[in-house]
Amino acid sequence: MLQEVINDTFWIVWQKADQFRGDSRVSTWIVGIAYRCALKTLRQHGGDPLELTEQAEGGHSLVDPHAAHELQDWVSKGLGRLPAEQRMALELAYGAGHSLEEIASIMECQVSTVKARMFHARVKLRNLLPVLAGQGGARAEENEDEQSN
Repeated sequence: MLQEVINDTFWIVWQKADQFRGDSRVSTWIVGIAYRCALKTLRQHGGDPLELTEQAEGGHSLVDPHAAHELQDWVSKGLGRLPAEQRMALELAYGAGHSLEEIASIMECQVSTVKARMFHARVKLRNLLPVLAGQGGARAEENEDEQSN
């Protein structure tokens, strides 16, 4: 699935290179195309967004692989429970290092929308991650349910 997204992204970049207006960095424009290709592929195949992330992460770490895998698994589970827009906003900001303006351009929304998505995602993760780690108990689950309503 990841290879399909990459191929589609580069095909569109090649086909529409003359339409790049220069309003943002080229990398922001390409990431925006990749974002929309990934959403389209996930809709077509009914895939899990974590599949794309897991396929993309094939590198090795200098830290304890078991501990790093546990941490990555824990955070991935938390991110996987977020709505797609909130998750993508966090990943573009913290994972890819994009600015709020760039994320707004990529996701085709207002900067205030990006800020709201990131705020709500952080609140959900703050309540959800302790539950996933077995430290939060029922109270954190209740908080998550209250915030999703």
